[in-house]
Amino acid sequence: MTPDDAPSLNPTLAPHTTPAPEHRPAEQGPAPADLPPAPAVPAPSRDALSSTEVEALMGGADASMTEANMALDTAEGIDPDTES
Repeated sequence: MTPDDAPSLNPTLAPHTTPAPEHRPAEQGPAPADLPPAPAVPAPSRDALSSTEVEALMGGADASMTEANMALDTAEGIDPDTES
């Protein structure tokens, strides 16, 4: 590339002339003197799903739907064993 082939530059643009300050990693400061009390943790709920409810949410044991979904994944080029 010759100087005549060089692209024209905006004369108002200039490179940074001041060097960047030396990197200084942040350090942990002192702990606050007056921490507010931690919020109360609610007791765990004893409501649980039955196995029937879990099965219904997970799609049940309908093999035809599983096969149909796998066929669609394969048709779309998705490997059903590695992608979701």
